[in-house]
Amino acid sequence: MHTSLVRLSIDVASPDTLIRMKFAYGMSYHAYRMFLHDGDPVVAVALVTLWAYDYIITLDEELPFITRSTWRVVKYLYLVCRYVPFLYLAVVSSRSLESHPSLSMCQTMYSLNSYLGMLIIVSAESIFFVRTYIIWDRSKRILWAFIISIMFLLTPIVGILVKYNSSIIGKGSSYSVNYLVNIRASSVTNWIGPGILGCSKTGETSAVLYVYVLMVIAELEILCLTLYRAIVNYRRERGANVLRVLVQHNIFYFGCGVASSVVLIVVIATFPASYSDLVSSVQITVHAALVTRMHRALWGYNEDYAHADEFSLTTFSAPPPLRTVQSAVGYVSSAATF
Repeated sequence: MHTSLVRLSIDVASPDTLIRMKFAYGMSYHAYRMFLHDGDPVVAVALVTLWAYDYIITLDEELPFITRSTWRVVKYLYLVCRYVPFLYLAVVSSRSLESHPSLSMCQTMYSLNSYLGMLIIVSAESIFFVRTYIIWDRSKRILWAFIISIMFLLTPIVGILVKYNSSIIGKGSSYSVNYLVNIRASSVTNWIGPGILGCSKTGETSAVLYVYVLMVIAELEILCLTLYRAIVNYRRERGANVLRVLVQHNIFYFGCGVASSVVLIVVIATFPASYSDLVSSVQITVHAALVTRMHRALWGYNEDYAHADEFSLTTFSAPPPLRTVQSAVGYVSSAATF
C-alpha cells in the first residue's frame, strides 16, 4: 500500500503528468470562458432591441414632451438618459459582436462603456435628487445635504473610475503561449481562448465594488428622505395627485435601484467578470428606461390633470412663498418642468 502511494505521487509529480494536467485545466478554463462570452452577443442584441422598441412605442409621448416642456435642468438630464444609451448600447454591441478586435479597441470599448454608463446613472439619480428636493418644498437644508452628499460620493466614484480605466489600459495583454499566466494578470484581453479572438474581461478589480456600494448609499439616502416626507405629509395632502405620483415614482425607482445594485455587488464579488459586465449593462439600460418613462408620465399627468389654482407650471420660477402645505403642492408640479 505504501509503495503504491509512493509510485502514485511520483507519477503525479512527473513533468509529463503535470503538463497534461495543466493542459486539461487550461482547455476546461477556456471552454468555460467561451461559454460565458457566448452570452455577450445575445444580451447585447436583446438590450438594443429592447431600447429601440421602447423608443418607438413611446415616440408619441416623446415628441410633445420635447416640443412643449420647458427647457430646464431636468430636461437636459432627461435627454442624457434618453439618447446617450443609444451610444452606450452601440459600444456594447460593437464590443460583443466584433470577431477580430485589437487589444487597444477592447480596452477603449470597456473604458468608454464605464464612462457612458456612469454618465447615464448619475443623470438618472440627479433627476430624482431634484424630485426629492421638490418634495421637500425646496428646503435649503435638503439642498445642502444633497450638495455635501454629492461631493462625498461623486468625487471618489470619479476617482475610482479613472484609476480603474487606467488599470484596464495598463494591464491588457494579447495572446501568448503562457496564456494561463496572462489571463490572471490582465483585466481586458482581445481573445477568448487559443485561436479565438474577441473582447473579454478576465478580472474585476475590487474598486468597482466601492462604486456600487457608494451608489447604494446615495440611493438609500434619497429613498429614506422620500419615505419620511411621504409618511409625514401624505395623509395631509391626499388631494395632491401630482405629489402622490412623484412619491410613488421615487420609491419605485430607488427600490429597484437599490435591489439591482445589491445584486450587482454580489455578482462582482462572487462570479466571474463576464457576469458582472452583463448585469451592469442590463442595469444601466433598465435604469435609463425607467427614469425616462417616469419623467414623461409625471409631465403628462401634470399637463392633463393639474389645475391652475393648485399646480402652476411656472411656480418654480417664482420667488419662494411661505412654507405651507399648499405651496409645497404647488412646487411639486414644478418637478415636471424643473
